[in-house]
Amino acid sequence: MSDGPPTLKRPDVPGGADDPAASVGLAEPALAYDYFKSMVSLSVATLGGILTLAGTVFGARISPLQMGMAALPVAISGLLALQGQTDIVQLCQGVKPRLNSSRAALRLVPSLYGLGIGIFLAFLLVSYVAPELG
Repeated sequence: MSDGPPTLKRPDVPGGADDPAASVGLAEPALAYDYFKSMVSLSVATLGGILTLAGTVFGARISPLQMGMAALPVAISGLLALQGQTDIVQLCQGVKPRLNSSRAALRLVPSLYGLGIGIFLAFLLVSYVAPELG
């Protein structure tokens, strides 16, 4: 076995254009797959953290509506990452997915994840700074 990173086909390198994932603009499908896999796990862990903290430690400070508003973007981020993984697997098997969302997901997943974390932290900060607003 090699200790180095795996060799990846790229459309701009001779011989890399036959990669099915490259035809939709994924220059490094293996890296995109690993990224999506990590984001699915991170989203699930973050959802567990948000729900646990909002239900226990900060339960009196954050309302269930606020908790839902923070958890929803994180959940959507995880679902998009899972769909991106599925699209890449289908492309690498030679099956064209109905709706290839992997390119859009590369931008939406971190944005929605950050939005969810930001909303949670904003509600938490507001509950301490101005409790009457929360």
